[in-house]
Amino acid sequence: MSVRPTFMGFEASKTAIFASQKALDIVGQNLANMSTEGYTRQRTDQVSVANYAYRSRVGDTSYNHIGMGTNVEGISQTRDERMDTAFRNSYSDTSYYSKSNDMFSELETIISEIDIGTDGDGYGLSWGLKQMYSSLEALSNNVNVAANATIFADSVKNMTSLLNRTSEQLDEACESYKEQLQTEVGDCNLILEDIATLNKQISEVMSGAGYTEQYGPNELIDKRNMLLDELSSFGKVEVKNKTDGTVDVKLNNHQCIKGKETDSIVYQENRDNTVSLLWKSTGEGMDKQNGIFKASAEIINGRGLNSEGVSGSDTRGFKYYQDQLDAFAVQIAEVLNNSVPDPKYDGTPAGAPYPYKKLVGESEFDENGNEHIYVNRKVTAANITISDELLSDPSYVLPDKNSSDNSYFLDMISKLTDEKHVMYNGVERYEGTLQDFISDYAGKIGSDVSYTKSKYEACEKYSNELQDNRENITGVSESEETVAMLTHNRAFQAAAKMMTTMDELLDVIINQIGALG
Repeated sequence: MSVRPTFMGFEASKTAIFASQKALDIVGQNLANMSTEGYTRQRTDQVSVANYAYRSRVGDTSYNHIGMGTNVEGISQTRDERMDTAFRNSYSDTSYYSKSNDMFSELETIISEIDIGTDGDGYGLSWGLKQMYSSLEALSNNVNVAANATIFADSVKNMTSLLNRTSEQLDEACESYKEQLQTEVGDCNLILEDIATLNKQISEVMSGAGYTEQYGPNELIDKRNMLLDELSSFGKVEVKNKTDGTVDVKLNNHQCIKGKETDSIVYQENRDNTVSLLWKSTGEGMDKQNGIFKASAEIINGRGLNSEGVSGSDTRGFKYYQDQLDAFAVQIAEVLNNSVPDPKYDGTPAGAPYPYKKLVGESEFDENGNEHIYVNRKVTAANITISDELLSDPSYVLPDKNSSDNSYFLDMISKLTDEKHVMYNGVERYEGTLQDFISDYAGKIGSDVSYTKSKYEACEKYSNELQDNRENITGVSESEETVAMLTHNRAFQAAAKMMTTMDELLDVIINQIGALG
């Protein structure tokens, strides 16, 4: 056996002291960042120093060189990439249903059907319809009472105002969500730019500071991971780690970040009043797989089965419920404008359509802001209004001021309450009473809200579970760090004692061996 190097024991003790000091530094770093958002627990990765043995004619040196000490390979993070991927996919689902639930709830609020009390104090289309046939019942009982005609005219005006207001609220809410979507596109683009900037910083640090693929600038990596989590709320995110410390990122199956380069999203409003999200580099539409972008585009553009064009959506969104409201307005106009005969009709020309008094029409404003009402045009919920004749003289509704015939009013009551109507909304066809239509109209949005809410709650629960599991890995535990602190402190003390022992041994070798002889 060859001679052991005299000072080798000091090297082992020295490396143990240095490693323990660094481990204690990292424990302190972890405890200092227990409450720091996005911080990932760090640890020192230690390995035993390999003995560099060689053989010679006088023997093998491997045995004598064992005990070279320890080495800190790097400071790693306790992070699981598979857990990150699972959380981001789940968070994308949660964000989709959260946004959908918010938007559908807004729709439900706008078209709510509520009747409060028996005195008619309430709001909604059901209430407006009830007002109309109640006033008609009064008219049918007392045809020549002017006050009854005034009450009916007021009910018509209230119904048209309800339709106008509901349509306006739908438009305003839709425009508001368009503005939100535009803001969210800007936020997403900023996140993409920030990730690309961090890619550049991490790459530069790793190339010049002796980092390896396994060990990088942890604090910068934490910032990037937080941004990647946030990015996943907009859509499906795929992350690929590169050897230079950068990450390549796909958003909704499109390469939006490659190293230090980034693509951006363009928000566009189309001629048909729909919205599109395009990739700036290609001009192609975004494949909205999940997240906020998918929910917003689906409900803003949603027209149900009447969806058209590339940007159209078959979701029952703002356009669908606006179309439904327009179909209801058309049917109301059909009833009101084709029930009360015009006494001025003299039967000529032969075969001409029987004329009726027009109680509602289309409101249109000219370039000077003056309103004109056209009773022979097709109305919408946005422009339906009481006719000038009925507004200026409620008794206009009476078929003949000298007549007591109430059959026209009974006919209108039947049309408003019992008669089944066929209503077309594009390719959709509905047959039923007006009240049934309202119930179906409100029921659909209620069903959509119920579905998205249940899905959102389930996805949120799952995302929270994944986040809790992820934090069990990445988070800092005070008890664990306290145990680690005591362990490394004892290791430091033991290494220091070992250093003292080696010093005593060296003293014996230098000063005592041979001196006693």
